[in-house]
Amino acid sequence: MTNEQQAGQCTCDGKSLSRMFNPKQLRVYILYLLADGSNYGYELIKKIGLETAGFYCPSPGVIYPTLTLLEELGFIVAQKEQGKGRKCYSLTPEGKCCLLLQADMLAEVKLKLSYAQELKAGNQFAKEVELAVDKFKSLLRHKIVLQELTKEQSTRVVEIINSAVERIEQVNLVLTAKGR
Repeated sequence: MTNEQQAGQCTCDGKSLSRMFNPKQLRVYILYLLADGSNYGYELIKKIGLETAGFYCPSPGVIYPTLTLLEELGFIVAQKEQGKGRKCYSLTPEGKCCLLLQADMLAEVKLKLSYAQELKAGNQFAKEVELAVDKFKSLLRHKIVLQELTKEQSTRVVEIINSAVERIEQVNLVLTAKGR
């Protein structure tokens, strides 16, 4: 991911799971994020999008009421930035205490974050496979359209493809047998 993507936009591209976290988990997650240092609401949205591998990007309509609630509960404090009107949120001692008391819930949140990262890694692998297959198909189409393959070469390509499919199926059988 480029620095430009990290700094300027949410990674979910408008696609977001509506309920990755329940409201209590989101509150604990925000406290956890603020334990690393003060931050703005918009920056929290981007950070959540990154840490959830783009599977969840909370809307401002979710984040700001949650921040307001946490502030009313005394778990965070907001300081208005001079001249801009933006609020920078910081964890209070009460917020740190709440975070410690909610260790089990934070563990659930971290498990979801880990799972999201695993899904992203799997999706990345799937994309790489799809790109390789597309490249392969494009090459073959080009050769076929230009009639650059002899009958013998075409037969050999079919054999190679069928052999590759068999090998992939064998690998899959070994992997699924280990998973049982």
